[in-house]
Amino acid sequence: MNPDFNIKTNKRWLYPFVLTLIILGAGMISLTLIAKMNHLDVVTFVKSFNTPEVTVEELSKKDLKSVIFIDVRSPEEYEEDHIPNSILVPITEIEQGKGIEKIQEIAKTYSVSHVDKPTLILYCQLGPRSIKAYQKLEKTGLNLMVLQGGMTAWRKQFKL
Repeated sequence: MNPDFNIKTNKRWLYPFVLTLIILGAGMISLTLIAKMNHLDVVTFVKSFNTPEVTVEELSKKDLKSVIFIDVRSPEEYEEDHIPNSILVPITEIEQGKGIEKIQEIAKTYSVSHVDKPTLILYCQLGPRSIKAYQKLEKTGLNLMVLQGGMTAWRKQFKL
């Protein structure tokens, strides 16, 4: 076999391969930057596309009798301002497991005193911590949603 033929054949396949690597690399860098801008790691950011969300506008049009708001921010943030009647369960407690048990108990207590299963609306300041909380809680079987835009969207809607 002619050695020049092999070199030319190999080069012909090398260019599309390198171009593919460059495109994939640019895509990964873009994905990483977008995730960091949203204060999330890449895995959490990608999983967030499957996180059920509800807007403040949608909530204002619904019957809120079977909704429990769970604030996953810090106690200091909660003390400063929070959605009325919401319950504080910081993301740090959820990540440690204590918060998961606490939220399950809240839902269980509510279910005993009411006919329907409550919808637990998780919220933080903008959304990243509530998405992380949702991902920690999604296998519990609870009816969970994330408040899109978090406390910032709530304040904007109600001019607080």
